Amino acid sequence: MQCNKVFAILSFALTAAVSAENLSPGIVTTSPYVAQIEAHTATELDHILQRVDSILKEEQSYSVSSPVALVLHGAEIQAFLKSNYQQNQALVDLAAKLDAYNAVEIQVCETWMRLNGVDHSQLPPFISTVPYGPAAEAALVDQGYEYF
Repeated sequence: MQCNKVFAILSFALTAAVSAENLSPGIVTTSPYVAQIEAHTATELDHILQRVDSILKEEQSYSVSSPVALVLHGAEIQAFLKSNYQQNQALVDLAAKLDAYNAVEIQVCETWMRLNGVDHSQLPPFISTVPYGPAAEAALVDQGYEYF
């Protein structure tokens, strides 16, 4: 069975300063969220990464200790294959940069990889794998992530 969805796990949830009277100024709260995003093309995936990059640049209170986890399940994985680097260099380089800043964590579904003859060595070293993408997403939800 081929996985056809991308899940962006927004664990940073755009942290916001709490200004309630009973709390001290500058206290920051965060809530983990799970956003289900159907992205099956390099262009759509680039939009997601551009948004994370924009948030990282704009939000001074953004906590890079909680990266956005992208669990990829479909054809968009092909954008990261080393053989496709020339066509997707900007996307891969942005993903690598965001990974280096701990702003994203990209995980690829091993089930999809097996069904499509993709070996882990064909992916950049900053990309990790999970046995089955939907199960990885469910585990995050079990850890307290919420859909929005």
